[in-house]
Amino acid sequence: MKKITFLILWFVIIFNPSVYSQDFETVMNPKNIMIGDPISLEIKVSVNANPSQIVPIINENSIGTFRIIEKLGVDTLFSGGRTVYNFKFQITNFEDSLQFFPPQKIVINSDTFFTTKQDIMVSMPNIDSLKDVLPIKPIVQIPLSKEELANYLFMSVFLMLLVLLIFWGYIKYIKKEALFDKNDRVEPPHVVALTQLKKIENDTLWQRGYVKEYYDSISDTIRLYIEKRFGIKALELTTPQIIQNVQHLGLEDTIFQSLKNMLDLSDLAKFAKENPSSENNKKCLEEAYRFVQSTQSIQDSNKEINANKAKKFYGQNIYYYRRQAVHQNVFKILIYGLSSTWFLLALIVLLSYTVPIYQILVYLADYPVLFFGILTFLGMLITIIIALLKRNSMLSFSVLFDHDAIFTRSFQQRKKWMFNEMESIEKTKNGDLILKNKYNERIIFSKYLEYFDEIEERLNWHKSHQIVNPQND
Repeated sequence: MKKITFLILWFVIIFNPSVYSQDFETVMNPKNIMIGDPISLEIKVSVNANPSQIVPIINENSIGTFRIIEKLGVDTLFSGGRTVYNFKFQITNFEDSLQFFPPQKIVINSDTFFTTKQDIMVSMPNIDSLKDVLPIKPIVQIPLSKEELANYLFMSVFLMLLVLLIFWGYIKYIKKEALFDKNDRVEPPHVVALTQLKKIENDTLWQRGYVKEYYDSISDTIRLYIEKRFGIKALELTTPQIIQNVQHLGLEDTIFQSLKNMLDLSDLAKFAKENPSSENNKKCLEEAYRFVQSTQSIQDSNKEINANKAKKFYGQNIYYYRRQAVHQNVFKILIYGLSSTWFLLALIVLLSYTVPIYQILVYLADYPVLFFGILTFLGMLITIIIALLKRNSMLSFSVLFDHDAIFTRSFQQRKKWMFNEMESIEKTKNGDLILKNKYNERIIFSKYLEYFDEIEERLNWHKSHQIVNPQND
């Protein structure tokens, strides 16, 4: 009977896979920790079949003095006809000295197994009792979730776009000026004047009885042309005052006389209520055409006579930056500066996830509104200051032509550039002009200056004629 029982037990042990086909391994890392440090716990169970149930019975009651921080789940690996289950945990211990991790119960189907015992050395920090006790470090949290980060970055973009919108509204509705040029090229004064004179001719005003309006239109057109072309405030002057100023331009006698006759005839029709003959009406318009065509830009191939003599005594005309150009440059600075601020803000947040920047982590975790608010405000403030400085520097710049020199005024200084000391005039790739003198000094004339083509023409003319100072003649 005893032999039969022994044979049955031997048969069960040999042919029951649930008894001999399970392998268990407990891995704990590290083996030596400071009190409270995390420990990685892995319980690996290897079986040669797929069990209907496999459960490690691990809880706070089964692990002795250890504490579970987090259950990390299970990984499953198939290798060599066997299935390996890897149960992962993160645990810790707050008792200093050698601590034993007790065997853990594993239930496979209806069978129960136990892992092996493990030991961990838990140490206390080396405290120098002679030194003062330091305060507890604050908890460093994960900075922000993706949803929170997106919300704060969106609010930053919204505030920066609001700055651009306020600037646009200020220019359009308060200053009532254009932010962008409708046309890249500003028509020179002679083109505007000739176009207006052609319109007056086509309107046939004097033929329909509007004699006074006819002479008013011609007189105003020529006065505006003189003001834009020669810098003489002709719209604010009487005819004798205009004639006195034009005399200094050195015009040919025939051209000067045409202007005088045209203005005198216009005054008689406007103020003396004379009714000029048809011949005089036609002659007034013809003399207006002749004056404009004789003194227009030398770049125009349709002019009747050479205007170099007029160019030599060109009058003192001051050139400034175009208002639209100033607004556009400020607007560009705002766009570039605010965009850079936003990208820098996003980069700092990104680095805080990958680089252990302790202080940034603390502010992001505990004061996200303050963190984003301060950086956004500083970026916008710096950008606005740079834009205002650029605006002031452009508005303070001017160019004044005289008969023998050119005067430039900027935010820093005022300088005189003699024409007979000019060495070269170069044009940059972006369209600006660089003037150099024999002292190796240079100044840049921006393409954003009003009547830039006229400035270039005048500089080239003076360079080609090398006008000397009359005092030295």
